[in-house]
Amino acid sequence: MKKKFYSAAITLLAILVVSCNPAKKYEEEEKSLIEDFIANNNITVSPDANGIYIIPENPGTGDLIQVGDSVGVWYTGAFLSGKQFDSNLEATTPYRFRVGSPYLIEGWSLALVKMRLGTKAEVLLPSKVAYGTMGFGQYDMYGYYYTLIPGYTPLLFEIEVVELVRKTKK
Repeated sequence: MKKKFYSAAITLLAILVVSCNPAKKYEEEEKSLIEDFIANNNITVSPDANGIYIIPENPGTGDLIQVGDSVGVWYTGAFLSGKQFDSNLEATTPYRFRVGSPYLIEGWSLALVKMRLGTKAEVLLPSKVAYGTMGFGQYDMYGYYYTLIPGYTPLLFEIEVVELVRKTKK
């Protein structure tokens, strides 16, 4: 009898944990945000296997960028609401980095390997390849943490690849 009770209690507890998973709610909200943005902006491209939408403005030329290549880009980052959170358009030089670098959000590397020198595109990243469930923030000089990009937030970047240096082969 005790064995059946414990078994039933554990099963009930497992069902409660799974059904009360708050992450599911946030995942559904993010999916809905992306679907609404796609519909409202008449975007006709399909997402890739990672859920990334690449909406080309200029296709660029040459071979595709590869992991390990160094690129220079002009970019603007915004929420799907249109509110901009980052940009280097007023800088004197493009943002330079190596594709696949661990210091870069994964979605950028996944998108850039589908681009060429001269490509200009809007790139919609779901949170799983951007800042994930935790989001992004920083501490101020007093030690208080401020969230700049909440978890489960899809992001829209406009990226223009203006420099490309191929990785050297060894």
